[in-house]
Amino acid sequence: MRTHYFLGWAIINLMLRILWRFKKGGQEFIPKKGGVIIASNHAAYVDPPFVGAASSRELYYLAKKELFHNGIFGWLIRKYNAFPVSRGFFDRKAISRAVELLKQGKALLLFPEGTRSRDGNFLEPKLGVGKIAKEAGVPIVPAYIGNSGNLLKTFLKRKRLRIGFGLPVPTSWLDKIPKDKEGYKKIGQEIMSRIKMLKEKVENDDF
Repeated sequence: MRTHYFLGWAIINLMLRILWRFKKGGQEFIPKKGGVIIASNHAAYVDPPFVGAASSRELYYLAKKELFHNGIFGWLIRKYNAFPVSRGFFDRKAISRAVELLKQGKALLLFPEGTRSRDGNFLEPKLGVGKIAKEAGVPIVPAYIGNSGNLLKTFLKRKRLRIGFGLPVPTSWLDKIPKDKEGYKKIGQEIMSRIKMLKEKVENDDF
């Protein structure tokens, strides 16, 4: 990790441990080097830095382009590896940037659902994550973040903020998937299936 990233990582970890009794597990499933996708559920705006705090590697991630309109905030999230994506259509520029980073050996955080789930239920995965995974040809590590949707409630009820990582989807499986819309859909469904299984382990404190 670069110095400024490590400092932010350490500060967020400390804050999460003090306020939300932060527990993380499964970091051993994240490859120590080489391109990798971290694919997580998405319940709150704070998920990117929280998953980043749980990761053993420096992460890059996509953020909706509207967030970059605020000068200071836009500068800050760029500093911590965010790059813009236009929602509502297939943003080829953002997808190309994501694939490029993965081929450079970076770790990329993606939210297959594409947006936050307001009620805690999983949403249908978008095609973008499947296309990125297929184009880059890198393993996909599922992740589940629990109790981030309402941090005040989590704090008041003394619940733990939990983040767990699971066994990667191997590139050998990806190689067998066709490079088309149905293939991308299948990849997204496989990722969400693994996140659902991981949810049970994380919520039962079995990770």
